[in-house]
Parts: sequence; C-alpha cells; structure tokens
Amino acid sequence: MSLNNIHLSYIQSVNNLSIRNIGLTGKNPSVACLIVDYSDSLKGKVLSFGCTSKDGSTHAEVEALKKISNNKITNKTVMYVSLEPCFKEGDCCAKKIVKKGIKKVFINSLDPNPLIFKKGVHYLKKNNVRIFNVKITNYKFREINKYFYTFHKNKRPYITLKLAISRNGYTKDFKNSNITSPDTQYFMHKYRLSHDAIAVGYNTLKDDKPKLNCRLNGINKRNYRFIISRHKKIKKFNLIKLDIKRNIDDIFQKLEKYEIKSILIEGGLNTFNYFFNNSHFDEIIICQSKNSVKISKPRYKFDQILLKKNLKLYSSFPYGDDFINIYRK
Repeated sequence: MSLNNIHLSYIQSVNNLSIRNIGLTGKNPSVACLIVDYSDSLKGKVLSFGCTSKDGSTHAEVEALKKISNNKITNKTVMYVSLEPCFKEGDCCAKKIVKKGIKKVFINSLDPNPLIFKKGVHYLKKNNVRIFNVKITNYKFREINKYFYTFHKNKRPYITLKLAISRNGYTKDFKNSNITSPDTQYFMHKYRLSHDAIAVGYNTLKDDKPKLNCRLNGINKRNYRFIISRHKKIKKFNLIKLDIKRNIDDIFQKLEKYEIKSILIEGGLNTFNYFFNNSHFDEIIICQSKNSVKISKPRYKFDQILLKKNLKLYSSFPYGDDFINIYRK
C-alpha cells in the first residue's frame, strides 16, 4: 500500500466516523478526527480519535487532542479531520492544534460556513502547519452532512418530503390508522433523528394526532415541531402559516430564527403536493406498503408516475414488509 493510499484510507475512516453522531450534534455538523503517528510504521498507528460531542459543544479535534499528552506528539504525528478546523477569536480548534504541536493536517472539506471558510486553514498555514485538502472523498462527507451544506450554501434548510402509500397508491385507509408496517415506522424515526424539525399539515394533526418526535430507545432528542396551516395558533406546536400566494421564502424566514438546517415534512397529501408542485424540496421518501387499501377516497390517491417522470430515483430497497423509494432532483 502506497503512502497516498494510507492517507486516503484514514480520510475515509474519519468520514465513516462522522456518521456516528448524526442528528445529535445540535447546530454543528457531525465531524470526526483521527490522530495517527508514523514514527514506527509506514502504515501509522492511531493515537486518538474524536467525534463532535452529542450536544455539539465539543468539536471532534478537541475530543481527539484531549486524549493524548504533548509528549506523544512528534514531527511524524498527523491529524486527519473530515472538516476544516474552526478558527475564531478566543479558543478554537485551529489554535489548539498549533498549541499541541501537530505539524501536518489532512482535511476532507473546507467549512461552508462563511464565518469559518478558509480561516482555519489560513491560520494553520501561517503557523507552519502543512495542510492537505483531500478532495477526492469530499462527496462522502458532503452527503453525510448535506443539511449543513445546504443551509450555508443555499441559505435555507434541507427539505425532505415523506409520504406513506398503499400498494394501490392511497395515503389514507379508512379501516387502519397506519398504511405501512411498524418496521417502516421505525425506519422513519431514524430519519426524524437526523432532522432538526418535523412538520405535518393541519388535517394530519387533526386526524392522526401525531407526536412528531423521535422515539428510538436510548435517544433523547427534541425536534422542533411545526404544523403547516392557515390557522392562527395551535397549542403545543410551532406554526408555519401556509398561504399559497406567499413566497416560500416566508417559510424559510420563519425557520431561520430557529437556525433549523433540516426539516422533515410528513404530509398529508395536500401539504406534500404543495411542496412537490412548487419544487420546494431536496429529497422525497415514499414508503410503500405491499397491501392495497380497499376503503378510501379518490382525493387520497397519489400517482407515483409524477415522481418517476420528473425526479431521479436515488435509492430503492425493501424494508420489512414494505418498500422504500428515495427520490432527488
């Protein structure tokens, strides 16, 4: 294995580690860091690792650095980190790296946040730290933290639309409260975990009384909960007042004050159609049951052909008794 492939392998490892705390790092992206020593081996020996803490307050570099003493750092010690180390006045990752004596850092991506962009790299270079930007695997980290990138690049949250439908295309079953299986509902709780906010339309709230929270064992996360409605106020929920004549930017401004980087919109069909028909989304998840609905109404039927004609099928797979299709623009 060449040295270049070794570096690439470690960068891929920090990308994989970055998945570890997705959805649990507050307002910060989920980042990972490895500190590797090459004193005794061309393949390197991992001295320490770190991930962004579950509340986001401690960055991955700090988590990794605090586990090793200064006398372990040599001129053959290398840091690998999935995102550019932050630099700001006062305490920050870039200053801690310099203070610790690390002289070589491989990063996978510059920070898209304009308050940080290239500042960490500039500070490290100014302090004689060699920086290597491994762009070849940049796509993977951008995919892991797509909500963070969309928020800073496009100045809006990443919007995921979700719809549960029967085998024959209905979104409501008058005989059963749930279209899809418990396994698929568990799958969607993992999606709730990765999003900052969850929203449904007023009719879905009235008919289904959803809790709009993430119910996974051992996970304690409070998602922002929104109802999309023309009503003035709804107890216990934040309100996005939807008016089809208003610009989508009005909704984004409402979410901006909460610093929401991602929102999962779970329906119903009218709400889904509003965002879909106006192209206000980044991703669509269709959870389709193997069972047909026998008692419903035509207004609750959705035609998947519209998706297949206009969008790319990003992923498709069976899940329990159901099938998951994920579309992107």
